Amino acid sequence: MSYDPPMQTDLNVLTDEEVLQFHQDGFVVREGFLPPEQVRATSEEVDRYADTEPRFDGRNIWKYDELCSLITHPQTLAVMDQLMGDPNYALHHCHAARHHAGLAGVGWHHDYEQIPQVNRSHTQVHVLHYLAGLNGTIGDMLLLRRSHRAVMRRDALWFCGTEEIPGTVVLNNLAPGSVVFAHSALVHARRPQPGGEGTSRYFIDIVFMQAGIKWPSYGREGWRDTLAELDKRLHDPHHPHLFDPDAFFEISEAVARLEGLEGSMALHLPEADPNAPRKHAGAIPVVQ
Repeated sequence: MSYDPPMQTDLNVLTDEEVLQFHQDGFVVREGFLPPEQVRATSEEVDRYADTEPRFDGRNIWKYDELCSLITHPQTLAVMDQLMGDPNYALHHCHAARHHAGLAGVGWHHDYEQIPQVNRSHTQVHVLHYLAGLNGTIGDMLLLRRSHRAVMRRDALWFCGTEEIPGTVVLNNLAPGSVVFAHSALVHARRPQPGGEGTSRYFIDIVFMQAGIKWPSYGREGWRDTLAELDKRLHDPHHPHLFDPDAFFEISEAVARLEGLEGSMALHLPEADPNAPRKHAGAIPVVQ
């Protein structure tokens, strides 16, 4: 099914209905979230670094004025305050890409950071910017509604390729400057489409993590240095933990701890207090 976002009259914050939609369905779309002048300036900046740093992976994000502006965009942070419930969330990473005709697809997957995948206790949000919008060429965005409420490996549905499956929402008709706020556990795919010669599909994702737990670090060399540089440049007293390295544990160490373990991971954890009440008897409850 195609998704046609409703017209918005106030782009400052989400309505109560949109917040509820995010938590229930896993995403909210805001058409034309960024003004034309910001879209133009950011597109030009992406062009510059795409030409000079074709393997750009986010580690130098603090050097780019317009991308830094997106990270601390007042309306984006206002939305994050609503979705996270407080201003103490942290930035995980920022990517930017310029896509052209003939772009390959990306199979169904999710991007929720957890080792191993066992629950969805805290919220992680991908803020997906489509500077030129989406128009049915180069690549459509496919979302699997409500899939963020299930717990699965990132690649559990990769075998489905980029085909539509029951519950699929298709985003292929968005105005320039549109933004999708998506729960990072929402399963999604990029479906390749013909056409788009002579045009560019600009895509920027910025990822925020809810406070309350430690999250896996971003697996790029120099990533903590990037957080430090961003904090020097963009420190926000209203969001004091936005670039806090203490919000993260080292992903490589966590993976090493799982090396060689077999069977149910719960059996490798400390035993529970035998006198503590049991929340579940038998089967794992279904998420409602």
